[in-house]
Amino acid sequence: MSSPSDRRRSPRVEVVGKVQGRVASSDVTVVVREMSLGGMSIESEAAFELGAVTDFLLTLGDGAGVEIYGRAVYTRPIDGSHTPRFLTGIQFVDQEDAARDGMMSKLT
Repeated sequence: MSSPSDRRRSPRVEVVGKVQGRVASSDVTVVVREMSLGGMSIESEAAFELGAVTDFLLTLGDGAGVEIYGRAVYTRPIDGSHTPRFLTGIQFVDQEDAARDGMMSKLT
């Protein structure tokens, strides 16, 4: 059986501190931990419903912004935090290749 990293189509890039994020329809902020061409892992105070598609607004270190839609593929509580926090895997959906590639090129 292959490991999860073997199944990924593209490598992950650690982006903690390089990308700021929030849910577009609310004031829920997210810490973007890692990104790849296919998705991202985020940390937040909110647990995302599995399978639900969410509209995220991401701001890169140079101030450039991008709107991304993603589906929650897993969510789990983070142990040891003072307030409830969750780690969620987001798979990008309905993304144009040019926009996604442009965002990733700024991060690498």
